[in-house]
Amino acid sequence: MKIYHHIPEHKDLFINPVVTIGNFDGVHLGHRKILATLLEISRIKSGEPVVITFSSHPRKILNPDMPMKIITTTEEKVNAIYEYGIPNIILLNFTRQMASMHAIDFYNKILIGKLDAKYLVLGYDHAFGKNREGNYDFLSELAATTGVEITKIAEEDRYKQPVSSSWIRKELENGNISKANTLLGWRYTLSGTVIKGKGRGKGLGFPTANIHPLHHEKIIPGDGVYAVHVLFQNGTKGNGMLNIGSNPTFSDTDRSIEAYIFDFNETIYDSVITVQFLAKIRDEIKFDSPEKLIRQIERDRDAALTIFNKKQ
Repeated sequence: MKIYHHIPEHKDLFINPVVTIGNFDGVHLGHRKILATLLEISRIKSGEPVVITFSSHPRKILNPDMPMKIITTTEEKVNAIYEYGIPNIILLNFTRQMASMHAIDFYNKILIGKLDAKYLVLGYDHAFGKNREGNYDFLSELAATTGVEITKIAEEDRYKQPVSSSWIRKELENGNISKANTLLGWRYTLSGTVIKGKGRGKGLGFPTANIHPLHHEKIIPGDGVYAVHVLFQNGTKGNGMLNIGSNPTFSDTDRSIEAYIFDFNETIYDSVITVQFLAKIRDEIKFDSPEKLIRQIERDRDAALTIFNKKQ
């Protein structure tokens, strides 16, 4: 993998570059359709595929008063793009200066002037530059004079609508993890440090690892109980259940994330684990007594085991 944190100054850095631009939050099915075309054109034209993306979401600069959660961290996004087969990634810091740059300047000074791009691959709704001037129609006119070939990728539909990062964010926030995973093309993950909790799970017979997310901008799925894989730092993996919510049975008010890992009794405080969401089992419920909660957790465990047997 070659990551560049600025636009390279040398035109000969890439051979016959085939370029795409986008934020690629989630690297979902729609993004993968773009990346697949990028690789195919690179193969046909004997060129090098290049992805230009950003270290933080442009909306943080464009709409600072309207913070948004992200599907993938910068590291997760870059790794997903690389693992799909793209070796060259230009990871830019999106700034106000960049936001105010006209599309024609970005095209002439960067795509042509510095990268010497020969081919551009764009999503059906993608546009760059100030006021989103650089859309497909605009670029097609420029391409006629510069000799650059532009390929527009059609939308990737699921459930009769185009897959998009904003749609996936809503599904995750609503706890619709199965639909979100379908739209992503991979299982959503959340990493965090294991911290001390109230010890209540152990008293119920289901000791839990309380998780403090590593990245505050990552989406935490909606409240409920989920079947999850638990990935440890040493590369091993376990099965378990994850509860997200405020534990209404005990009248808690703070939202917590607790993983009950099956057949596991090690102490892992301060270590980092990653949970991989498979499916939602149920919404969070307030029970009349701890005993009723225990019986429900037992049913949840059976449901989770059924999910694991189907999806291993």
